[in-house]
Amino acid sequence: MDFDYKIISEKILKDLPERTKIVLGRRFSLGKTGKGETLEFIGKSYKITRERVRQIEIDGLKRAKKIISSSDFKSEFQKIENFLVERIKSYGCVKKEDQLLSEISTEETKNYVLFLLNLVDGLERVKEDQSFYAFWATNKDSINFSKNVCNDFEKRFKEKGNPQLIGDVFAEFTNSYPEKKVSQDVFLSFLEISKNIIKSVDGKKIGLRTSPEVNPKTVKDKILVILKENQKPLHFKEITGLIFGLNRELGVRENRDKKLHPQTVHNELIRNEDFVLVGRGYYALKDWGYNPGKVKDVICAVLAESGPMTKDEIIQKVSKQRIVKESTIFLSLQNKNIFDKDEGGKYKVREA
Repeated sequence: MDFDYKIISEKILKDLPERTKIVLGRRFSLGKTGKGETLEFIGKSYKITRERVRQIEIDGLKRAKKIISSSDFKSEFQKIENFLVERIKSYGCVKKEDQLLSEISTEETKNYVLFLLNLVDGLERVKEDQSFYAFWATNKDSINFSKNVCNDFEKRFKEKGNPQLIGDVFAEFTNSYPEKKVSQDVFLSFLEISKNIIKSVDGKKIGLRTSPEVNPKTVKDKILVILKENQKPLHFKEITGLIFGLNRELGVRENRDKKLHPQTVHNELIRNEDFVLVGRGYYALKDWGYNPGKVKDVICAVLAESGPMTKDEIIQKVSKQRIVKESTIFLSLQNKNIFDKDEGGKYKVREA
């Protein structure tokens, strides 16, 4: 629904004492973008304590509620009030503040919405702390339940060690809390209030913020995310381009002087044992079953595993390990210091 949050806020503020009006305007950054001023900063400008500013803010909100109850715009505010309460209820009675504001307001109106949220009797704001972001709830039971769910799944992620597919995590939730008949979106609304739990960039998995797979920090972490997402060997220049896109999704601003260079990515791929060179500039994950080494080393590994093989069989096997021409594989087979043929004409590793 469309509401004029600015107009209704100005109507509420109009009859407040001047200093109260100014303090509320500065605390909620009304008429501006960005966050409001701190109690301490406002207190210094008035030469009063931060506690006194807090008292003025609390008193101002109480006065504002009284103004609404006896105003000719009471029904107008009630429509906004009902909308805000129902919106939060639709998320299981809990919603992260930043996410709520981004969904129901614009950059120019979100501070007015935040101000109005503080005037709704049916809502409670939970302040940000070390473990949780600021969020809104319709009752204390919802606050306690959502926090308990976050703490529960944080422990589960720690035990498993890796992020999990969102669908699998939701299935765990429904099995553990059968009395809560909620959708996956509502479940995720619970988890998003936690500072320690985060979704992967592609939105498919969820896990601990400390997990490189969901919150990649280093070049190595980002290479791992990209290779796992693509599930195939990639050229280091392509990986570099995909990291640039990943950085944008992560909210990382690229600085021209510090722009990621393909050689930086290539150096990381070369020196890290998690990655295997499988072709000219192409790299794969060792976990995918790729053996390190040159083509001749791969041929030796294939023969050691399967025994003597024909040329075509070797080419077929090695082609699964390396992005090279068939002629390159055949040329390596001609190294008589390493390979020999048995009586049936099949290739084997020459005995020492």
